[in-house]
Amino acid sequence: MHPLSGGKLVFLPGLDGTGISFEPLGAVLPEDVPVCVVRYPADRLLSFEEIVRCARDQIPWERDILVLAESFSGPVALALVGSGLIRPGCMVLCSTFARSPRPRVLKALELLPMKRLLGLPVPRSLLRFVVAGGAESAGLLLDMWHRVRTMVPPEVLVHRLKIINRVDVRGFLPRLSVPCLYLQAASDRTVPDSALFDFMEAVPDLRLRRIPGPHFILQARPRESLDAIQHFAGLVGCSSGRRPRVPESG
Repeated sequence: MHPLSGGKLVFLPGLDGTGISFEPLGAVLPEDVPVCVVRYPADRLLSFEEIVRCARDQIPWERDILVLAESFSGPVALALVGSGLIRPGCMVLCSTFARSPRPRVLKALELLPMKRLLGLPVPRSLLRFVVAGGAESAGLLLDMWHRVRTMVPPEVLVHRLKIINRVDVRGFLPRLSVPCLYLQAASDRTVPDSALFDFMEAVPDLRLRRIPGPHFILQARPRESLDAIQHFAGLVGCSSGRRPRVPESG
């Protein structure tokens, strides 16, 4: 038995929407945990509301769900749970935000030829700086990025960047009726620490766990991330319906 026994995990992916980013965590996840990896279509441009509905339509379960949402999908999960479209036992929000995390940067990117730039090779040195995870993390993420480029057209990624800069789901935060864990990457150079403030101010039942590593923490530190998720699930009784009121440590 482990803290996720009897439960089911729903993973909502990052910007690419392919689900590839779940693979490192999936490799260390206990084999008896059923998993639904949500994927977003790469052949059309969906609005934020359409992405929310697309995610809901892929979730096959009604109970004993742990929702794990990373980065781009954080707002999607907040809308799903805050509106009552799904009713999970608990939720883990990873390196994410409730509104645009870097509005000035994203606005500036809209002035650049991003479709062409996203088609260019990514220098390993640049990736190492962005992920702040060293050569090993950069190599892993570079391999993933090469796969993503063959699956997701640049115009889809650019469209989703625009969604990030316009999204604001703070209104759902006080309506979250389930225990939530915010997994924060200590060396995140994509989502700033200030993104956490909205969650701390409004989410009724929120715990925080900081893990040393880059924005792509689930990929760069899968075992540490799983340990944090299991510890949280054990405390709140996510899959069993129990809600022990034990404060999170660390």
